Amino acid sequence: MVHDDAASAFAAMAHATESVRAAQVAEIIALLDAAARYGADDDPHLPEELRGKWLSAGRDGVARVSELFVLEAAAATRRSFGSMLERVSCARSVQVRHPRMWQCFVEGLVDWWVVVKVEEACKQLPKQAALEADRRAAHWLGLHPSWTILSEVGRWVLDADPAGARKLAALAQRERFVHVGRFEDEHCGLFGKVAATDGVLFSQALDQIAASLPAPELPEGVTAAEATKYIHDQRRAAAFGVFARQAVGQGSLMDVEMIVHVPAQAPDVDGGLPLAPSAHVERWGVLLTESLPSFLHGAKVTVRPVIDPHMVPDAPGHDPSTSQRVALAVCNPRSVFPYSTTAAAQCDVDHTIAFDPTGRQGATTMSNLGPLDRRAHRAKTAGHWQLEQLSPGVFRWRSPLGYEFEVTGRGTVMTRLPEAPVPPIPSLPAQPPPDDDWPDHDPYSEHPPTPPPWWDEHPTWLEE
Repeated sequence: MVHDDAASAFAAMAHATESVRAAQVAEIIALLDAAARYGADDDPHLPEELRGKWLSAGRDGVARVSELFVLEAAAATRRSFGSMLERVSCARSVQVRHPRMWQCFVEGLVDWWVVVKVEEACKQLPKQAALEADRRAAHWLGLHPSWTILSEVGRWVLDADPAGARKLAALAQRERFVHVGRFEDEHCGLFGKVAATDGVLFSQALDQIAASLPAPELPEGVTAAEATKYIHDQRRAAAFGVFARQAVGQGSLMDVEMIVHVPAQAPDVDGGLPLAPSAHVERWGVLLTESLPSFLHGAKVTVRPVIDPHMVPDAPGHDPSTSQRVALAVCNPRSVFPYSTTAAAQCDVDHTIAFDPTGRQGATTMSNLGPLDRRAHRAKTAGHWQLEQLSPGVFRWRSPLGYEFEVTGRGTVMTRLPEAPVPPIPSLPAQPPPDDDWPDHDPYSEHPPTPPPWWDEHPTWLEE
């Protein structure tokens, strides 16, 4: 027998699930509506290179996306430009190329992440092939849990467009790669796509090296079955390092150039500057500071002093100096556009106030420079976005719709939400009086007007 309190808890759970899905539907519909309605007119006198671009959605049959809309929508929703471009492109694709999945989503029958997985799998298909995959996906949803669709969608893609699948297989031969990931818990992830023969041979080489290595010490509480797998995995991981060192012919990072940032903490009671617990290795990630001696063992280390951006001298002309570029990257490691993820090294150096050769304004100083990605640079120069630098490295932005942001080297804060416009209440045209209105009359007249038929139900006035 199930208790009543359990039933109420289940009802609350079901209601919360429906609410989450309803919120997802509302968000995506609002996104599509905003993309359709957004308009930012370019000044016709602007040169072509400063005008807003229309970006491909990357799907057959899907309309292009306004670059200016993506900039504003990304900032307003605290997303990067690339993330927002993919989100609106995916949503439009689902509407146009997966109408059955769209209907299931709108009705709250499937989560958005499942729809996205199906759409991503069909991204390279022609529109008609995507519609066929959509038909099979919708049929599957009627009979199975939604997440199980992920195990079938690959087969539907192949069946819908076998010729395209053969082209993708041929293209994959030119897209082989091996990628070593960033540091995580002082380890690196390794993944890639290699030829089948090379993959088998590499695995065999690891097994041969691993067999010659001693068994690692087992952690406490490991069962016999777990011990076998643990030893196997540890040996193969160690074999990878042996393999790499044998190939390079060295056991340290002597020939690898790395930049390691080790910040200092607040001065201690003795006036010293203790190092922070973590150190950042550019391009790789974070390590414990105490691990640096073993990590850098045998390497040549060059210590450079901390750059104080406030002490960097001004540049005489338009182009910033090398020291200014380095200092800008230290102050603002990423583009100073709200929520941007573009590294400063890949950005333009923007003059917040345009450079004036006469020297009256726009000098090349640290208080007038900032790293800015190219799209945001164009939008700012074209006048769509307004930018003010409050102090060196502190930027205040205002979007075309009135959103305001403050950007520093620590990140972005939205400082103002524009008031949502309230549509005016339309004035109604003059209405004729209803048929049952009692006309004006003189109660003392000898000939009062004839009452309407319905008045017989209310004879009080006639009696008076």
